[in-house]
Amino acid sequence: MLDNKVQDTIGHADYGVFAALFSLSFLFATLSDFGINQYVTKKLAGEPDKIEEVFPVALGFKLLLLILYPLFMTAVGYVMGYGLQELYFLWLLSIFQAAVQLVSFFRANFQAHQQFFVDSFASILDKFLLIIFLIVVFFIHVNVESFIYARVLSIIATVVLVYLFYIATCHWHNPSLRTDKLYPLIRQSLPFAMVTVLYSFNERVDQVMIERLLGGTESGLYAGAYRWLDAVMMYLWIVLPMFFARFAFLKSDPEALYKTFKLGHVIAFIPMAMVSGFVFLYPEKLFVLFKHSSPEEIAVMSNVLRILFIASLMHGLFAIYSTLLTSTGYEKQTSILILVSVISNIVLNFIFVPLYGIYASAWATVASTVFLSGAYIVFIRKHNIVKIPVATMLKLSLAFFAFMAVYYGLTFTSLPWYVNTGIAGLFLLGITWLLGLLHKDSLTKI
Repeated sequence: MLDNKVQDTIGHADYGVFAALFSLSFLFATLSDFGINQYVTKKLAGEPDKIEEVFPVALGFKLLLLILYPLFMTAVGYVMGYGLQELYFLWLLSIFQAAVQLVSFFRANFQAHQQFFVDSFASILDKFLLIIFLIVVFFIHVNVESFIYARVLSIIATVVLVYLFYIATCHWHNPSLRTDKLYPLIRQSLPFAMVTVLYSFNERVDQVMIERLLGGTESGLYAGAYRWLDAVMMYLWIVLPMFFARFAFLKSDPEALYKTFKLGHVIAFIPMAMVSGFVFLYPEKLFVLFKHSSPEEIAVMSNVLRILFIASLMHGLFAIYSTLLTSTGYEKQTSILILVSVISNIVLNFIFVPLYGIYASAWATVASTVFLSGAYIVFIRKHNIVKIPVATMLKLSLAFFAFMAVYYGLTFTSLPWYVNTGIAGLFLLGITWLLGLLHKDSLTKI
């Protein structure tokens, strides 16, 4: 919500430049991690006694990357033709991204030791601190620079607090850069790095290309819509790492792995379905803070948001397939599938964005998501990694279409939108329960 207020205050053009720089810093964010987070989660989930061997060298390498990554991204921005002020902003945002990866590294250790409550707390701490810093910024002066400072300060404070909490719950480890341990770590974490960097491109390349092809204003309008997709996707990025650690732990038990995989569909999809339904019917309600935007601009952002949430719905049902593959040893194959999706997304943007604007970019995101979802299913079936829970997927699809029918029907009544949303949400939970997807025994069989 505060991001909406910031954009409305500084304008679509300035915010569009920020959004492009933020996305550019995110594209290569895995270089500030190098796949270490997922490798540590997988390694320690199966061999928790290895923490003394893995953690010190991993921490030392992460601290080195925290220094090198912002320098690398500044050079990338210079090659792309950004001016001195934009390069300074890019440097700050790259520090932010590197620090986010450092927090994720500490979270990986919590996940590997099945400390999911602690991990959940760590996952929201930076957002809580950012809200506090942004409130202060609004009382002083809001512009792109102060907005970036608030982000950087919030994540640095989070790094310090999460590390102190790690020391309190585990114990102190001195960072190390011993080459005899560092090189094997890099070699083993590299496949995870490839998956992460490709996902980053898939998520953020649209924003960068729109700013370069169409300018700051169009980039700002797209960012206004994409922000809500990004916010909702945070639910999956909180939940799926827990399943990543669980899949790695259960990979030698096919029956337990299948039950957990099936349950993951339900837990991931239901909240995404609820939010997607709201976006399809009431997207304009999410832009109420844009007091300085014209009705035409609100309409553009609303329509882009509707398109993007088709991809959100697909992620709710299929993102867990990528989690399964990367946690069970198929990192390289997953990277190839994502690479094809990224290339198709970039090609579609280059061809159609100059012709049809930001709508084309949103549809390119949907097309690449559909391709990737189908590719996951084909690959898992071909290699017989786990049974595809077809019945569960059909029930979830049936529940969603019934939910949308009821929700849409309620829009013809005189009831206010929030009442319609509440009734439709209860209906979705009810029909999901009637279909046997939310029964207590189903939720505890993991």
